[in-house]
Amino acid sequence: MSETNAASKPWPNPVYAWYVVALLVMSYALGVVDRIVIGLLVKPIKADLQLSDTEIGIIQGLAFALFYSLFTLPVGFLIDRWKRVPVVYGGLAIWSFATMAGGLSKSFWGLFSSRVVMGAGEATITPGSSSLIADYFPPKLRPRAYGVFAMGGSIGIGIAYMLGGVAIGLADSVQAMAPDLLGRFSDWQVVLLIVGAPGIILAVLMALTMREPERRGATSAAGSKISLVPLWRELSTNRIALVAVMMGTIMNVMIVNAQLAWFPTLFVRVHEWEPQRIALALAVVGVPFGIISAITAGYALTWLAKRGRKDGPILVMMLQCLAWAVFGTAKCFAPTPELALAGHVFTSLFATWAVTAALTALNQVTPNQLRGQVVAVYTLLTGLVGIAIGSGAVGLLSDTVFDYPTGIAPSLALVCFTGGAIGIAILAYGRLGYETAVRRAANWGEAD
Repeated sequence: MSETNAASKPWPNPVYAWYVVALLVMSYALGVVDRIVIGLLVKPIKADLQLSDTEIGIIQGLAFALFYSLFTLPVGFLIDRWKRVPVVYGGLAIWSFATMAGGLSKSFWGLFSSRVVMGAGEATITPGSSSLIADYFPPKLRPRAYGVFAMGGSIGIGIAYMLGGVAIGLADSVQAMAPDLLGRFSDWQVVLLIVGAPGIILAVLMALTMREPERRGATSAAGSKISLVPLWRELSTNRIALVAVMMGTIMNVMIVNAQLAWFPTLFVRVHEWEPQRIALALAVVGVPFGIISAITAGYALTWLAKRGRKDGPILVMMLQCLAWAVFGTAKCFAPTPELALAGHVFTSLFATWAVTAALTALNQVTPNQLRGQVVAVYTLLTGLVGIAIGSGAVGLLSDTVFDYPTGIAPSLALVCFTGGAIGIAILAYGRLGYETAVRRAANWGEAD
């Protein structure tokens, strides 16, 4: 379909569009659940598989990020040239099966391999969802839609903590119900089997009820010759803006993943809490404020746009970096668990601002036929650097620099402060370049 014909058609029914967003939110949430529930299981996994903090950091970070990053560009091409809905629900099914396979692991390499396949499946969700949302909503409504989508991260974190805590408590009972089948598994393995199953059900629901929207904003690339030249040209033209958006997000993602991987362990080692108590506390504090973060991010972007601020996404991302540098560092050194949770409130209030702003920014300044590929590059970089380095750096610091029982606190604090400060500097440098990219996008009618 040509750009003119697509643009002349009415936008999809708003009720159905928000239904699709709800499915994407649940998919994103389950991806986060499967990715981070292992953070509650560090102690039993280390004991069962005889692993170091560095190896646990690799499993939580590099193992997942490896194929999550490598698959993003091929997935981006697929999203720009084929139907996006099958890509999204297919990826969901793959990573859900991989999570359950992790419950069958008996060694470092078995668990590592399951995380690798999980990463390959999750490489589909962000490029696919961001491209679908861009064609389900007009430009003025996209920030709110992306904000709600980003809410999946907060919901997923809450589900991971609550479901993980419940699953830990029920593992013995579940094993007792089927001793011949599950009796030989450790509790942490049963937890992974439990949390992976809902994704299979959701994948079936998405396959049955989601429809592919018309592409808008530019001629579809479907059927055209595969080439990296248009992508390279786009990356070169908007290089300052794209580097700022992507690197600013990478710093935030790095800190988020370090927190998800090690903040529960900090409560175990520093405050001597049990995993079930930690799960409940982090869910009760983090989930409602995380949802507020997702909602307010979209409103903040819309508010800035209405006031003529072309650099709105950059400012929003800088604010999250500042929150990490200040409150993220403080909560790691908090002398009591209550003060640590108070600091967690402030970081949770901004937890999804960078992702919402990045998706809004990338889709605002990129033509339709390149959106999947540009977001795939973004996903690749956030995976290779943000996800892989965040949790791995904390584990390495804990093993080599702060090698004492409570050394997890300064290890995590250093990652928070350094990442936040670097993010602010990069975003400040690229702010004017991003404004230039927005003005360029206005020429083809997508930045209104």
